[in-house]
Amino acid sequence: MEKCFKDLSIDQDAIRDVLQTMGLLEVEEALHVSPLTGGVSSNILKVSTGERQFCLKQALPKLKVAKEWHAPLERVFAEIDWMQTVAGIAPHSVPHITGIDRNALCFVMDYLPAEQFHNWKSQLLSGEIDIDFAAQTGSILGEIHQKTAKSEALAKTFAYDDNFFSLRLDPYLGEIARVHPHYADFILTVLHRTQSTRLALVHGDISPKNILRGPHGPVILDAECAWYGDPAFDLAFCLNHFLLKTVIAGSQETQQKLMLAFDAMSQSYFHHITWEPVGEYEARVATLLPCLILARVDGKSPAEYLQGRHANNVRRASCALLERQFTQLKDITSFWRKENGL
Repeated sequence: MEKCFKDLSIDQDAIRDVLQTMGLLEVEEALHVSPLTGGVSSNILKVSTGERQFCLKQALPKLKVAKEWHAPLERVFAEIDWMQTVAGIAPHSVPHITGIDRNALCFVMDYLPAEQFHNWKSQLLSGEIDIDFAAQTGSILGEIHQKTAKSEALAKTFAYDDNFFSLRLDPYLGEIARVHPHYADFILTVLHRTQSTRLALVHGDISPKNILRGPHGPVILDAECAWYGDPAFDLAFCLNHFLLKTVIAGSQETQQKLMLAFDAMSQSYFHHITWEPVGEYEARVATLLPCLILARVDGKSPAEYLQGRHANNVRRASCALLERQFTQLKDITSFWRKENGL
């Protein structure tokens, strides 16, 4: 499929054809296209047609990262399916899809203006930490997992095992096992456990960069890693970002708020766990976290804000956590607070 890929970002006539096929553009209607920033795995374009504005997204065959990283183009269908499924659970928490072109491997959704929908990652990096919003996000994520848990129908729809391996398990956990052979046995045990756990609908990229603070609460974007699997991955993936940002925070007050946001998100999420014992779920989150922390410095998608001594500090701390193999989040947060002098 990669060989016949047509890059819409460099072909406005092709975009016009796609929009006309979707019924979103008349033949003679004016069209303006401009790129939107933030995506490493997709073309994300703002499309204006008269008074209407849309966001067009198309999966790319090669991700825009330093290390070589190819991914299956069919992942766009996983994203479409996830958004449509979640729209039935938490309709204000996903953009509305207005058109789909399966041949062009793209879809069109509502454009969400930055003046009303603020990027959560940008706010966290600037020191604006809304603990209530973290709790709200955890609750919505928990609700999604709760309402999709143990569904044979969804397990069949989202049987994107190969996609999840190539987009998440190998570039994150597989890569750090190769870079750090001393910890490979533990990391690969976590990888294989995650790979074989199928309990609920997983987004796969729940991180602040993919969450907007909208008028009605969190809006979740970028679900191309969606898979029916281990919901512990989603919570661990997002909690990781609070820990990473404490390392570069400008003040102890900001660090403390980030740790409180970690606690608020996890606690609000835990209220929704009905599909398994909470302790079993928490143990999987706690053992995933050190792997994901290390992956953001030595995996295929390192956090761009961790450089030099900050990256070294994260690497050292995550390796220390891998040695300890905690199974409760309170032990991880206690360790992390001490590491950061809190």
